[in-house]
Parts: sequence; C-alpha cells; structure tokens
Amino acid sequence: MGKIAKYLVAVLLLLIFISAAIFLLHKSKKNQLAGKAIPFVLSEMQNFDFPPNVCNISDYGAISDGITSNTEAIKKSIQDCVQKGGGKVVIPAGKWLTGAIHLASNIDLDLDKDAEIIFSANPKDYLPAVFTRIEGIELYNYSPFIYANGAENVAITGRGKLNGQGQLWQTWKKGEKPALEKLNKMVKDNLPVEKRIFGTSEDALRPSFVQFVNCKNVRLEGYSITNSPRWTIHLIYSENVVLRNLDVDTLGFNSDGVVIDSSKNILVENSRLLSSDDTISIKSGLNEDGWRVNRPSENIVIRNCAIEGGHSAIAIGSEMSGGVRNVLLENLRLNGVDQGIRAKSVKNRGGFVENVWAKNITMGDVTNTALKLDLTYPASTLNSEGGKAPVFKNFYFDGISVGKTKYAVELEGLESSLISNVNISNLTATAEKGISVKYSQDVNFDQMEIEGVKKPPIFSVSNSQNINY
Repeated sequence: MGKIAKYLVAVLLLLIFISAAIFLLHKSKKNQLAGKAIPFVLSEMQNFDFPPNVCNISDYGAISDGITSNTEAIKKSIQDCVQKGGGKVVIPAGKWLTGAIHLASNIDLDLDKDAEIIFSANPKDYLPAVFTRIEGIELYNYSPFIYANGAENVAITGRGKLNGQGQLWQTWKKGEKPALEKLNKMVKDNLPVEKRIFGTSEDALRPSFVQFVNCKNVRLEGYSITNSPRWTIHLIYSENVVLRNLDVDTLGFNSDGVVIDSSKNILVENSRLLSSDDTISIKSGLNEDGWRVNRPSENIVIRNCAIEGGHSAIAIGSEMSGGVRNVLLENLRLNGVDQGIRAKSVKNRGGFVENVWAKNITMGDVTNTALKLDLTYPASTLNSEGGKAPVFKNFYFDGISVGKTKYAVELEGLESSLISNVNISNLTATAEKGISVKYSQDVNFDQMEIEGVKKPPIFSVSNSQNINY
C-alpha cells in the first residue's frame, strides 16, 4: 500500500474516533411495527365500590404515638368491617406502629393524607408463617407486612404513607444464602409446599412489603411507600389489578418496586418509582417449581410512569419458567438506571417471553444498555440441568429516545434458542458501542440514529440470520 493510501486510511480512522459517529439505519420495508395493532386486549378493570361502612382504627383502641403497637386494634377494625359486610378501614392522621396487616374481601384500607403506618422490625410480629412465593418458589414464610390471600374487591387507597423500616431488615441479606439453598434443595427433592416451612430464626428470609396472592379486583392508589424489606408490591396469582398514582421509593437489597408474578390483567399507570434493584419486574416462577405451577404473567400494561435509579427500569425475568406474554410499555420516562428495558433468562430455565411492545419511551442516562434481550443472564439462583431452553419472540419497540448509554441495543440468544422476530424503529441514542446482535433471527431495524460511538463496529452481528436494516 502506498503512502497516500495509508494516509487516507489513517485519516478515515481518525474521523471515526474523533467525530461523533452517526449511524443511520435506513428505512426497511420489512419493518413490522408501524401501524400494527396491539396483539392483546386488557380486560376492563372494574371500578368497584365498597359498602358504606367506615371503621376508624382509633375507635378500636389504636394509639398514634409511633411507639405503641396497634396490630390488634387494626386487626379488630378489619374483622368488624368484614362482619358488617365490608367498607373502609380508616387510618387517620398520625403515626401508627403495627405488625402484619391481613386484608380481606370488600375491604379498602384508606390512608389519611397525614397518616403514616410504621411497620415493626420484630420478626415475631409477622408470624404465623403464611403461604407465599420467594424468587419463584412457593413456601411458607414470615407474613408480608400487608397481605391478602384469596380476597376479592380489595384496596389500599388514600394519600398517606407506608414505612417498612427496611433498613432494619437489610442486615438479613448476608445470612439468607443457606435458607435459599435449603429451599432450592426442597424443590429438587420434590418436598410438598406445605412442608417448606421457613420464618424461623434458623431459616430467616425477608418478606415482601405488600403482597396479594390469589386475589381478584385489586386497587392500589394514591399512597407513598418506602423502606421495603424486600420486594415492595408483589402480585402473585392475582388478576384485574390497578396500580395508580403511587410514589414508590425503596432502596436496598432485592427492593424491586413492583413485581408482577404469574398474574394477569395488570395496569400500572401514572406513578413514580425509585428502586435500587429492578424497578418493575415481571416474573412467573423458577425452574422446576415454575414448571409445576405453570402460570404465566400476561396482559400487562405499564404506562405514563417515571422510573428512576435501579438495576433495570423494566425487567422481564429472570424467573420466568411459567412464561410471560402480552406486555405493553407506553409513555415511560426512565433515568439513572443500569438497564433500560430488559428481558433476561438462562439456559435450561424453560418458559417463554412473547408479544412485548414498547412505545414512546424516553430514557436519560442508562449506564449499560437501553434495550437488552438476553438468554445468558448470570443468575445467582440454582440452574436446572433438565430444563428446556427459554423462548424469546415477538418484540416491538418504537419511538425510543436515549440520552446516553453504553450499548443502544443488545440481543443475545442461545445456539439452541435464537431470539426471534425483534422489530425496532425510530430509536435515537448517544451510545459508546452501538448495536450487538448474537444468536438471533428475523430482526428488523427501521429509522435508527445512533451517535457518539467511540469504538467500531457500530453494528455487530454474529451467529444470526435474516437481520434487516
């Protein structure tokens, strides 16, 4: 090569590294997103009313000094309201210390705007153990702070505050590993759920904050919630649930903001959520226990929310052995997260993730990746050796704006299970490394603008087929 040719090559490389690289993927005729209808129907959420009965906890001996335990007073007020046919259990202004609160059908726990429920840090206040699910496995454990099982037409409303004093529970994190390993072994040994008893000093696992199990027609609206011991709002085997106008602020280990777990017909809207783990998680069980239960999470709409901090703003998985289908993410503002929108699983976990739509998503700073679909998640939980590969298919992303990130898009399937039918259009981003596609097929890009790439290639494809841009 002559000196002039070498000089031209050097200039070209210099321009790539110095200038803000702009990558424009031209319009593809094969894009399948534009004009296509959302492929599922969210059941109409019932705006149910409660009976006119009002049971104020002050009338049952509750004391608002933030020191006296009001567990029994709140329990009596709920029981009395149930006996009357249901209604509002009112938490008036003041600071109210309590242990576990168990809700029932036709009960609305109504928080005055100046009310704060402070939950006890004494584990004995959350016994006896109740049926629950932790990291995708069924068991009996300490009661969640607010808990309902098998209830219909139940709500938590009002503009008050729920304070879990989670910082006092976070110290359990380091000591939980033996109990989690014991729980996984129980599953491997096919031990019946009713014999998986935890909630003891020897087998201590942190409970969730607010949990609804096998419930129908649930409304959570208006209040703020902070300092969770573990997962904050956890929906298990429930349906027709509305979360609206919530302020969720929970930092700490495993403090996911909202966890939708083998539940269906879920609407999350007009809320602000801050977490130091996955902010909104969609799950459906882990490995053998997830396959046994075999209940997907499906028909989920998340819209008009502001999400700050956390690992992933929206995470599907990694416990998704029962499957996830029909998810719409719309009009979301994300900032300061490690991952923007992510679906994740591991080899042999089984299950599926399909029909996921994301429209009009604005992301500020994203530390790692804006859009990430991967079947190689480094899970901390035990893997199954006998399971099938998970299946990821039918993803539609349109109108994604990213301020700054490392990767704009990462797709990484498995040789045994290619990620398929991914459609991304109208994405703009400032990214260091652009787009990476591995073990994927039928991937369509349309109107992509990526600038700021520091290290070519801007677009990397390996072990994939039918990639259109």
